[in-house]
Amino acid sequence: MESTSTRPDLFFAWFSSKDSDEPVVVNFARQADSRALTAHCGSGLPVYSFGQNARFTCEARPHEADSPEAWKAAEVIVRGAAPKSGAQRFGMFSLKPTRTTHWNTRAVTPEEQAALKAWIDANKPRPRLPAKQLKLAAATAVSASDERPTTLVVPGNEVRDEPGQYYAQRHYVFVKEDGAYAYRGMLPAKPTGYFDIDGGDLPAILVEEDCDGWCVSLWRISKGVRSVASFGGH
Repeated sequence: MESTSTRPDLFFAWFSSKDSDEPVVVNFARQADSRALTAHCGSGLPVYSFGQNARFTCEARPHEADSPEAWKAAEVIVRGAAPKSGAQRFGMFSLKPTRTTHWNTRAVTPEEQAALKAWIDANKPRPRLPAKQLKLAAATAVSASDERPTTLVVPGNEVRDEPGQYYAQRHYVFVKEDGAYAYRGMLPAKPTGYFDIDGGDLPAILVEEDCDGWCVSLWRISKGVRSVASFGGH
């Protein structure tokens, strides 16, 4: 399994126990970030899970230590309390304590549906959206509080590749602030979690595509939908 991240303070790994120690190959944008993670774990310092800020111990070593490219990635094992039965087997971790913002989720109201539809109709053909396939009534509203901007995540078109064993339903992200709407972009699949990774008013969104293996990714939406990190493999 492999974790790729654009941020030096965020990576994916398995929740490991004494009986399970499968490492994850962690790639960062810079070699210095891989070295920092290896040194951090080697010093006995903890890592922290996003969402709960729980402490875990970690082990890290250069991936393919004999290769000239060794420091481009690290093999990482995270150990701690095993997740509850039925919970995700993997987590997102940081070298420093993480925020524990609670994101409230609810169904969109009929008023929000009508306002969003009117905004989409008024802004054709930009943004380019599969308007006829948007399921506005099934949209989810996400916010940290009533006073903060609201993220609206709308299910859209389905993508299937039977030979490739791939299925996903695209989701489209809008933000409502002070009664005004704005389109941020498309997510490749249905959200499975919301996280506060930078202290902003909008969540980072975790999605998981149905593929031949693991296809997990984290996306920022503050300035458009942008990839932050991914976790995948067989």
